[in-house]
Amino acid sequence: MMILTDGGQDATTASLRFWRDNRHHFGTFIEARAYLSEDDVIVDGRRFANTGSGPQHAWPQSPKLVLIDDAGNELWLTACCAGYGGGGPGGTAEILTEEGFGTEESIARLVTDHLVLVLRKDHDEPVEAVPSAVRGTDRDRRNLDRWLTRLWHEPRIHTDKALRTASRWLRRSDPLDGSPRGVHGAADAA
Repeated sequence: MMILTDGGQDATTASLRFWRDNRHHFGTFIEARAYLSEDDVIVDGRRFANTGSGPQHAWPQSPKLVLIDDAGNELWLTACCAGYGGGGPGGTAEILTEEGFGTEESIARLVTDHLVLVLRKDHDEPVEAVPSAVRGTDRDRRNLDRWLTRLWHEPRIHTDKALRTASRWLRRSDPLDGSPRGVHGAADAA
């Protein structure tokens, strides 16, 4: 599996240029993951060391758009994102439309209206879509839900940030309504 990243671009035009310049390294993109927050990307286990200022100044960074081809290779773009109506989501919509994930109108709406968006070409509807209206405690719950689910299936996702999010959420005094099985210590928990 190959992972190719734009190295932490700040401008949408730079990420778009990187996608166009490196498109030939990939097969057909069959899955796309767009995010607003780095927390959501880290929950999915994706981050890299940005060494743009030199190796001695490396810091962890996450892509906001991940394209996965039919061979499992991934293209990571940092300036194209989702969750609002600006330039970053506009770049994401342009890429997803050109790559055949939907019509210009449907993709623009999906990208603008969701904080997390996972599309697959073999599905008519998004595989995962967290609406932009989800904020605060509800968003933390969804992140914890996603993190625990992925942790169960992919033990490699023990990131400090995800653990802090889960810990912060579990310390709250409100009930754990809608939490994943096993969080309450149920007898049938795995």
